[in-house]
Amino acid sequence: MSEPALSITGACKTFGGLKAVDDVSFRVNSGEIFGIAGPNGSGKSTLFNLMTGIPYGPSAGEVHFDGRRIDRWPAHRIARAGLCRTFQKDAEFPELSADETLQISAVYNGGQRRRDAADNVDKALTLVDFDPDRRTMRSDELSVYEKKQLMIASALVSNPSVLMLDEPASGLTKPEIEKLDALLIAVNRTGVTILLIEHVLSLLLSVSERLMVLNYGQILAEGDPQTVVKNPAVIEAYLGGRG
Repeated sequence: MSEPALSITGACKTFGGLKAVDDVSFRVNSGEIFGIAGPNGSGKSTLFNLMTGIPYGPSAGEVHFDGRRIDRWPAHRIARAGLCRTFQKDAEFPELSADETLQISAVYNGGQRRRDAADNVDKALTLVDFDPDRRTMRSDELSVYEKKQLMIASALVSNPSVLMLDEPASGLTKPEIEKLDALLIAVNRTGVTILLIEHVLSLLLSVSERLMVLNYGQILAEGDPQTVVKNPAVIEAYLGGRG
């Protein structure tokens, strides 16, 4: 079996007596879209946090990226090595344009020289199909979907090999979710491996090659998406009031 893009072994995160992530192990293959689902409070975002070191690493366990153990690395080193993420809350600079926002991300998050950043800004905005006529507008004048495009482009500008997206469909309409679906496929086809946390199951089922469901910080099911969503334990977790 080839070396995975990302592997997590025995990952745990505790806050006092609470186990937010409890002995989670899985691997993500290079070039795939790996979906992560689960009820609110199931540990999905905490898992992203401990994998990227933002704002904390794991209490126990190991994270390996591109064959290297990274769970003891500082967050900026992880990002510059090619493991980048987005967050549930849009984090654009309201007074800055899309161009300016990505230039900052390229220099400070990606560690790029200013003279090299411009090409990567163009590349990232083009990849997410951002309207060229709106690139110089203030970010607070953009639509919800455009802010999502900007958020994803802000991660892509660092040229990651693995992109981790935390609920990018939140707040989008059905037509916008369909555009996001196409956007994710386009990004993945460039060779970027994607981890996708999402509550919109239709999007997860459409784009994911494999799906993992968390509940109470543990893996409830993992495998083929269509099979996983039919798992009685998964149905109970979502519909039975557990979590």
